[in-house]
Amino acid sequence: MRSTLIGMLTGLCLFICAQLFYPKEQNDTKNIKDADSIVTHVQHPDLTNKMVSTTHQQPEQVQAKSADTQFNQAMQIRQCRNVPRNDEAFNQWLEEALSRDEVHEIIETMKTRYHRCLNNTSRDENYVQKLINAAQMGSDKAADTLWRLAPAEVHQALNFSTLTRDEQVARMKAFTAQKYQVTEQVALLGGEKATLQLIRGYQYLDPDTGGQNYIQALAYSHYFLQTRQDSEVYSRVEWTRNYLEQRMTLDEITQAQQLAGELHNH
Repeated sequence: MRSTLIGMLTGLCLFICAQLFYPKEQNDTKNIKDADSIVTHVQHPDLTNKMVSTTHQQPEQVQAKSADTQFNQAMQIRQCRNVPRNDEAFNQWLEEALSRDEVHEIIETMKTRYHRCLNNTSRDENYVQKLINAAQMGSDKAADTLWRLAPAEVHQALNFSTLTRDEQVARMKAFTAQKYQVTEQVALLGGEKATLQLIRGYQYLDPDTGGQNYIQALAYSHYFLQTRQDSEVYSRVEWTRNYLEQRMTLDEITQAQQLAGELHNH
């Protein structure tokens, strides 16, 4: 009887212990699995984002690189355009240069360019259009170079010699208008050289009117002074602003200031 009672008590104790402790261990195991699932779910997107950010370039970086490529190609073509294309032509140029006592540095420069350009198969491409393309992509150097092209060089590069006189004038006007347009785009992106060219350019010619435009010139002067305080030519632009204001009416100055505010906000 006593042994039977002990056995019953032992069984009851084991039953109670099983109910108290086994479910807890089972729940702990389930909670651990759930926690692991959450961690895996959270960490995976972070890892993916990290991989994307380190393996893809920003659009601005790609565009800047493309602009630099276009500009460099244009400058290579420009430097090679008038370089002799074979040994016979180079030797003839060299003889003529020596006969007129050409400066030694010019001869050495031509020798260097000749060897560098000898295998350049793209020297007949339109480098002016490449400069325009680079400026449209934001290249300040390309915009500045467009303004440094002499009219005769533009005529040669764009093959104006095959056109009538009226067609040449029309094409030159179109080129000038496009030059202003792309330069304004670069200036609004913060291009220092582009802004300086517009300040100077509008004092002599507005392609829309064919005359001077001091309002535009003054507006870009104000815009430059608002955005380029750290520039080495800041004082020079400040002098230009004062020079222009002394030759303008109060109403014209007000218009220029308003336009400068629009440029800055843009």
